[in-house]
Amino acid sequence: MNKKSIFILTIVLICVLFQRTSFSQTYTDFTLPDLNNNDVTLSTFIDRGPVMISFWATWCSPCKEELKKMQTIYEKYKEYGFEYLAINLDNQKSIAKVKSYITSQGYTFKVLLDFEKKVVEAYGGKEDEIPYSVLIGKDKTILNTHLGFKSGDEIKIEKEIRTALGLEK
Repeated sequence: MNKKSIFILTIVLICVLFQRTSFSQTYTDFTLPDLNNNDVTLSTFIDRGPVMISFWATWCSPCKEELKKMQTIYEKYKEYGFEYLAINLDNQKSIAKVKSYITSQGYTFKVLLDFEKKVVEAYGGKEDEIPYSVLIGKDKTILNTHLGFKSGDEIKIEKEIRTALGLEK
């Protein structure tokens, strides 16, 4: 083999190896308890429309800001089939704190509990890098992900939701 062939073969091998080790985010169904200890399964919502899952904790200020903005968006688009699932990553000892916070804010979306952090990991997130949100389409494809939240991000998120609902191109 000449140098050019070896170089091309090396590049191809590197690409193949990188592709195998790179993270590929895919839909993963799950069942988690809600604040009343009822099991909630993701797949029960997907057929109706896009679902945004957002991982958060009570100690996270940007998470609380996101929840506040997402309540408005959820109320606006739930009649079109949009669902918002706020998945809390606090520990089991904090359940009363989570429940009282959600109640005091008057949030109407579903709040689920991922004490074992298995769902956040399945979706490529980390418990110390939140808020982390994933928008899933009706066809179970991952449409968008967001890490962090700052005021104004809700505009982009709402546009993505409208696109997923077929209300915007």
